[in-house]
Amino acid sequence: MMKISPLEIEQQTFNKALRGFNPVEVTTYLEMLAGEFESLIAENAELKEKVTELATRLESYQEMEQTLQNTLLTTQKTAEEAKRNVQKEADLIIKEAHLESEKMLEDAKLRLADLNKRISDLQMSKETYFSEFKALLTAQWHLLENIESGAEVSKSPVSIKRRRRPREESVEKVLDSLEEANPQHETGPESKS
Repeated sequence: MMKISPLEIEQQTFNKALRGFNPVEVTTYLEMLAGEFESLIAENAELKEKVTELATRLESYQEMEQTLQNTLLTTQKTAEEAKRNVQKEADLIIKEAHLESEKMLEDAKLRLADLNKRISDLQMSKETYFSEFKALLTAQWHLLENIESGAEVSKSPVSIKRRRRPREESVEKVLDSLEEANPQHETGPESKS
């Protein structure tokens, strides 16, 4: 297809022929056609420029959209990864806390069992000691009563069966603690008088 400029339309000449068209009308029409053609070319050029500008802007927007989509995707992946990591860390902390609490509970049970055994041993020792001490005091009391009543006292020492013999210091400590615990309660012959 051959391109025609408005100037070519305006300057176009035709051969004259017998019974041809009116030259003035043809020239007027060609000038009008050239003007319209020129307007269309200018409008076309303007539209091409706008299309180019819009295409450039569209490309820019598409690049921005792609960047935003990539950023959103990356952010979602990062958030999901962070969520998974936090969940793993929470699970690990909970597991460690359970293990630690089980260990503490087991240690507490062992300590309680040990304390209960020690308490039981101490109670047994206390009962044994009080029995022996009571037997000793009773024997000494009977001895004092016999001495007071003038009865003959056997020269052989009073024999008391004891599983163990307390040390002199221990006896003094026990007597002191008994006196501190019951300062008004007196035992022995003086309480009878």
